[in-house]
Amino acid sequence: MIKILWSRLAFLLGGWFLASLLIFFTLRLLPGDVAQIIGGTQASSARIAEIRTNLGLDRPLLTQYFDWISAFITGDLGTSLVSRTPVAEQLLEKAGVTLPLVLISSIVMLVISVPLGIFTAYRAGRPLADATATTAYAAAALPAVWVALLLILIFSSWLNIFPSQGFPARGWADPLNAIYSLLLPGITIGLIEAAILFRFIRSATLSALHSEPLRTGMSFGMTRSTALIRYGLPQVGLSLIGTLGVQLAGLVVGAVVIEQIFTLPGVGTMLVSDINSRDLAKVASTLMVITGFILLLGTVMDTLAQLLDPRLRERKTR
Repeated sequence: MIKILWSRLAFLLGGWFLASLLIFFTLRLLPGDVAQIIGGTQASSARIAEIRTNLGLDRPLLTQYFDWISAFITGDLGTSLVSRTPVAEQLLEKAGVTLPLVLISSIVMLVISVPLGIFTAYRAGRPLADATATTAYAAAALPAVWVALLLILIFSSWLNIFPSQGFPARGWADPLNAIYSLLLPGITIGLIEAAILFRFIRSATLSALHSEPLRTGMSFGMTRSTALIRYGLPQVGLSLIGTLGVQLAGLVVGAVVIEQIFTLPGVGTMLVSDINSRDLAKVASTLMVITGFILLLGTVMDTLAQLLDPRLRERKTR
């Protein structure tokens, strides 16, 4: 077990380090200059050069990278080049919208995909189950923007159940309205990811239905449903743990897109605004936090799957 934990930790840190290189140097390829944005269109070349010097942008890129990553390792996410406020403070504020959105969409994803995936596998070959599976497969191919606009049209414009955009000005000081404003965006992301996870759940359940333990249980007099519950679903659950990291990463990425459509003041909206203003130091730190969060989720889920599933442990030790 210790060997597994150390290997996953090494993978996490190594992946995060490579991500830092990719994030920092790729952002430097973007056109535009934050010094020009701060100085304004009327600023002279001398003024732009002075701003760049004050911001430390005239130093070699490697020096800038090592200064940035050294500070990041110590927990200092830096200061916004545009607003001159701490990045950590702004990120924490925006996470108060994005993390609850991800939580709501996670619940929606699991509540829809798990029972439907098991049902359509158990009833495979019957009209209702096959129609449900076909619909889910088709839904998985739909663009997130199209789904969001369709749900806004139905639940906001026609039925007037949910607001189409915005977040309460008082934030979580008004908790009921805050949750209410996140429900439709959360349902949107959850539906998209549920359609993707559904395919995996259905496939894993079909595999479990034809597994040796389940057939053995049925040979001893168990009904098919009882054998599935006792022997099949634990296999499905273990497989689900291993893939949840990827699905949760999809929820985080989906939140970045959906926040734009629903005008939510979350991390995604802040990130797009910072890219437009070329606040690259803030963008880099924000992307590093998001990447670290996604890598951590994947590592935790993958480690749990290896620790709980003896088949994976045996495969690792061979």
